[in-house]
Amino acid sequence: MAPCTLSIELLLDLTPRRFREEHLAPHSTSPPPVPLMKPPPPPSLAVVFLISCLLHNTGASGGPETGVEAPRFHSIFSFGSSYSDTGNFVLRSAGFPSVPFNNSPYGETFFRHPTGRPSDGRLIIDFIAEALELPLLPPFLSKEAPQNFSQGANFAIVGGTALDAGFFLRHNSGSVPPFRSSLRVQVAWFRMLLRQSLLCNSTAECREHLARSLFVVGEFGLTDYSYILSGGKSLQEAKAFVPDVVQAIIRGVERLVEDGARYVVVTGTPLMGCVPMALAKYGAAGNATEYDRRTGCLRRLNGLSQYHNWMLQETVRRMRGKYPEMTIVYADYHKPVARLIRRPGKLGFTEDLVRACCGGGGRYNYNPEGAACGLTGATACSDPSTHLFWDGIHYTEAANKFIADGWLNGVYAHPSILSLAR
Repeated sequence: MAPCTLSIELLLDLTPRRFREEHLAPHSTSPPPVPLMKPPPPPSLAVVFLISCLLHNTGASGGPETGVEAPRFHSIFSFGSSYSDTGNFVLRSAGFPSVPFNNSPYGETFFRHPTGRPSDGRLIIDFIAEALELPLLPPFLSKEAPQNFSQGANFAIVGGTALDAGFFLRHNSGSVPPFRSSLRVQVAWFRMLLRQSLLCNSTAECREHLARSLFVVGEFGLTDYSYILSGGKSLQEAKAFVPDVVQAIIRGVERLVEDGARYVVVTGTPLMGCVPMALAKYGAAGNATEYDRRTGCLRRLNGLSQYHNWMLQETVRRMRGKYPEMTIVYADYHKPVARLIRRPGKLGFTEDLVRACCGGGGRYNYNPEGAACGLTGATACSDPSTHLFWDGIHYTEAANKFIADGWLNGVYAHPSILSLAR
């Protein structure tokens, strides 16, 4: 099967084979199955209000913009894939014929122009930075001068994986990343920044600086499993790789702890079975048993995401015991997205949340044979704020804000991110 991934499938056909080969230098016991259970019901509005008021004294609005009196953090460092990328992929792929994320209508909602973010506006990491009264994170690969990384940097990149490229070459040669962008590579970029920038002049100074920084290790997993499935593996075979993916995430976090990180947010992976691209690619026409009748999502793909998230949460729990001097937040993607899909009208979204706002047509407005969002022939909806998905893979700014608010105020994260900043 041809190489592709859930996060960059629309771009891989544009990637010359030689380019992939030249940038693909490799790096040098499964737990018992867990029954896939429905997520618990979302907290009531009263509970949300109470949590917000008790923890943050934010009043009725519960917004993340208030309640931070004396910010503890003076910088943020972000790692992840396309859901967190603020421009690294566009900068890295300057030789591509056309990068959709660098074209209109990307960025139209907030920035009024494309910024390299795979959305119509701000990402979750942008809302976290705003809530902590810090500037939006510049992409690490930016060559603009002077580039100020004193208040943080973004290392996340479209197609970023937890597993190294070498792992895919050894186990999944039918589908591999187009270039090295794993979590280990991103941590190496971070260490390069520490050495080359003016963040600190000594080991002690660096550790003091990083102890007052927030680290966000994003949505690794989704892209890993997409490569694995695209390489011809079955869902059951992909499930066997979950321990490897989770261990790679935790090892990345431990490297950051070794460097001095004391506050780390580890996020789960989004629900694969609800992504329009996955529905268009893996959906079984006429087979109603493959779909969740309440959401229209693919049950077995969501089961893979749930299994990953369960194992990651358990590993984070054990990690808290291993590193009692640090604070680890687990931020949940499953619950806020599931709530949006099940109750869209009550939250101001459209009733068909598995249909993308911007795309090339078809049932889910994602047509792998047609035009991708940002390319000639694609069209966008008139109001992205009523949609969950922007381009068939990534969320709209409105959805990103909903998820970020839940992480900041503790509805979908434990402990809340804002509680760390007091």
